[in-house]
Amino acid sequence: MTAVRRSLAYGLAVIIGVLSTPVLAHEPILKCVLLDPATVRCRGGYAEGETAQGERLEVIDHADRRLLAGKLGKDGTLTFARPKGPYYVLFDVGPGHQAIVEHDEISLPRASDRARWVRK
Repeated sequence: MTAVRRSLAYGLAVIIGVLSTPVLAHEPILKCVLLDPATVRCRGGYAEGETAQGERLEVIDHADRRLLAGKLGKDGTLTFARPKGPYYVLFDVGPGHQAIVEHDEISLPRASDRARWVRK
């Protein structure tokens, strides 16, 4: 009896592992930088390296008012004027698939950052 239970438990673990792999493959990634003190650029993509061209990005203040809604361009970026008060950037690609960047996490890129999307 224990051998049967062990086989069932092992089989169930394998099935759960196989079914959860596609979910992890599309984990959204969002990074935002200041291009200058008045301009923010965000780049959305997925954990496996794909950009998220055409996906929606929203900028929301802390009173839950939408300040901006836009779609990511061909390079997976969206550039916008920096809001005056506290805000966050929401990259929502479906139930359970969100990435959020708070305004106080957004800063100028490091001098060593050579990615083209973080340059004006």
